[in-house]
Amino acid sequence: MKVCHVSPTYFAPESVVGGGERFAEELALAMAKRPEIDHVKLVSFGPRAFRERPVRGYERVVLASWSRQRMVPFSPRLFGELSGADVIHCHQYFVLPTFLAALAGRLRGSRVFVSDLGGGAWTPGFHVDQSRWIAAHLPISEYAARSLPGRNRRHHVIYGGVDLERYPMRPELMHDGSAVFLGRILPHKGIHFLIEGLPAGIPLHVIGPVLDPAYLERLRALAAEKDVHFHHGLSDAEVLVHLQRAMTLVHPTPVDAAGSAGVNELLGLAPIEAMACGCPVIASNAASLPEVVEDDISGLLVPPNNPGAIGRALETLRDEPDLWRQLALGARSRVEARFSWDRVVDACLAAYAS
Repeated sequence: MKVCHVSPTYFAPESVVGGGERFAEELALAMAKRPEIDHVKLVSFGPRAFRERPVRGYERVVLASWSRQRMVPFSPRLFGELSGADVIHCHQYFVLPTFLAALAGRLRGSRVFVSDLGGGAWTPGFHVDQSRWIAAHLPISEYAARSLPGRNRRHHVIYGGVDLERYPMRPELMHDGSAVFLGRILPHKGIHFLIEGLPAGIPLHVIGPVLDPAYLERLRALAAEKDVHFHHGLSDAEVLVHLQRAMTLVHPTPVDAAGSAGVNELLGLAPIEAMACGCPVIASNAASLPEVVEDDISGLLVPPNNPGAIGRALETLRDEPDLWRQLALGARSRVEARFSWDRVVDACLAAYAS
């Protein structure tokens, strides 16, 4: 079997350093390790073209886009890269590359699947039902499966994963009392609720790239009298150090007036990475997060948009060491049981064959 993944952007500073881009990259790499797959290719777009083969059986291809809009990339070379693929797995639904790849796959007899990771930009797919050209959707959570686009609603939930070797369990079952936020610095991440609810005596490390400078300034103002540290541009190894010694990772996803988080948290990869390290997660009881974090087993779920609830959960983990140890062990067990990349690949292969 030959599998071609298609993503509008790729995981790199010159493109996008985000969960969706990392998802496509990690899945393609994990798939390349499987003996039943002959070749895996990940095709994306950027300001310059390059091709590389970082590991055997895996090819990363970036096509020079003819468009100046990063989320509306186009290159006629896409069609040549799709040639010979038994399966075309697109990442993001409402983007031009997915529309073109789905149409090309249908015409050539390739099986086409789509995992919508929450992004989107101009595409004919807003006006033409491209779901008729795909074999099935591969949503990354049950939450994501509730709002599949198009008339074709066939789907298999595949979730997402983490490399258990790159994110090992902490060497000792102890913590330094700190809390961590990990993700892009944007309002829809709800970091302001976390800082507002942060109790005295608990240090907070906010880790992630700044995509909204005005929002960062707002956060700095909220944190003026608190023990809050902002970190940008950390390496994966540096992030791992924080996750392996922190008391908790807080993922305070907010909701709107109707109680919806929209497409902002189709699956929380940061909580999964933290849990793999034995770091319990305090998460909003919203979107996909209850599928990731089991309340009182691998972390604590709190009402969204509620700084007081976040603060009380932080104090609980600080003041109840036995509970913290129980949740730390439960967090690692949860990831091993459901969120390894091997399990995601298994789910994809089952869908491809169905």
